Amino acid sequence: MLLAAAAAGAQPRPDGMAAARLREARQMAAAGRLEAAVEAVEEILAASPTRYDAVLLLGELLEARGDLAGATAAYERAVRARSGSAVAHDKLGFVLGRQERIPEALAAFSRAIKLDPMLFEAQYHLGATRWWTRDLTGAMAPLRAAVRIRPDHPEARYYFGATLRQSGNLPEAAIQLREAVRLAPSLAPAHLQLGVTLQALGDMEGALASLKRAAALDPGVPDALNSLGLALMQSGNGAEAVDTFRRLIAAHPSFASGRLNLATTLMHQGDLGGAVELLEVVTADQPDNAEAFYNLGVALKQRDDFDRAEVALRRAVTLAPRLGDPPFTLGVLLWQTGRSADAEPMFREAIARTPDSADAHYMLATVLKADGRVDAAMTELRAAIRLRPDSIEAHQSLAQLLQQRGDADGARHAREEADRLARRKADAQASAFAVSVGRQKLKAGDRQVAIVQFREAIRLAPDNADAHYALGVALQQAGAAAEARQHFEHARKLAPYLYPREGRP
Repeated sequence: MLLAAAAAGAQPRPDGMAAARLREARQMAAAGRLEAAVEAVEEILAASPTRYDAVLLLGELLEARGDLAGATAAYERAVRARSGSAVAHDKLGFVLGRQERIPEALAAFSRAIKLDPMLFEAQYHLGATRWWTRDLTGAMAPLRAAVRIRPDHPEARYYFGATLRQSGNLPEAAIQLREAVRLAPSLAPAHLQLGVTLQALGDMEGALASLKRAAALDPGVPDALNSLGLALMQSGNGAEAVDTFRRLIAAHPSFASGRLNLATTLMHQGDLGGAVELLEVVTADQPDNAEAFYNLGVALKQRDDFDRAEVALRRAVTLAPRLGDPPFTLGVLLWQTGRSADAEPMFREAIARTPDSADAHYMLATVLKADGRVDAAMTELRAAIRLRPDSIEAHQSLAQLLQQRGDADGARHAREEADRLARRKADAQASAFAVSVGRQKLKAGDRQVAIVQFREAIRLAPDNADAHYALGVALQQAGAAAEARQHFEHARKLAPYLYPREGRP
């Protein structure tokens, strides 16, 4: 019967005609004929106003055309036509988000996830939107779910890694961001986030490589050049940092941090005149910029221009009532110029603003000690030691005061701790030097001497992650794979960012 009907020229059912027309509309849209596609879908909806697939497609077409209000209305019709559709709720949320209707967008994404927890788009959109609104806690779960559902999606990895970094989970952030750049090597924001993460972990070599890649991929984004300049400065490449910040300023003259960071780099390079000249321009242009006045005060202080430095620092103290650095540095200046009585309230102000400042407690103790207030000075020294237990100077000063108070045992213990810390500091410096020598030897092909140097570095400082890692590389090259793995694992426990990278000993 079916074959006979077909042979007799039976007409397709209306539903089949609508489906064919929808396919035709999609083909039109793919060919760039949006207006014709919209007209085709509207014809279908004129006959079937609640047809779900038609109103959903209409929303997509209107969104592609830039008609966000029309797309919103269409997606709302799709939700009414099929309230259990997670896809419709997700699409509605996305177009609401594009219109900055964030609470409504978040509600739509959440509804979509409730309907279908495995819908990647909804998890991804909810997590990314929460990240953009700085709700890191709320972003974490949906982004983790999105990565689990679609592990090959680089943008989901990027947002998840960025969320982890800003939440303080640097090791896992590095893992996610590395995967993001592996999946999408041209994803500049992922390289930037990875570079900043590795810098925070102490992997300066990896940080510089990632930040240079980010700056090369997207030179129009000032954050990449700025972060690269900061990393170069931290790694001791001052001249290159200066060049980077000059490039940043030339390309983005309105980027506020560029001039300040250039001035700081010039100070580190010893070009105090250049720093002062630049900061005077910034403070003149921005009379409410507390950071600029503070940096100007520091530069003038380093030039022994104490009067002008004091003026700048007092301005910074007033402009930034919550920052501890301006009153602390002003206190140091006053103390250095023989005005201890004026310095004391500045150090107390610094402590009030930043109670966890070991330096402020130590300097206040120094002032109190010079004034003969021994008990008060010891209280501040103990606070400094509590905040920074490895402070050699604080232990030494405490030993002197305890001796002065007649507490011989206490003074002896404090001196012994100061001596122990001094030895450990010297050993750490010697260990770092041994690693440097070992790497040079390994690069020159003298593997056995390199291994001796790396072992000596570990003996001097067993917690030197770089030494364990470098020894692992050398042992691996020597064929001692089992021992190499032990040192790799030890290195990663000490510094989770360490991982095998070609060319890195």
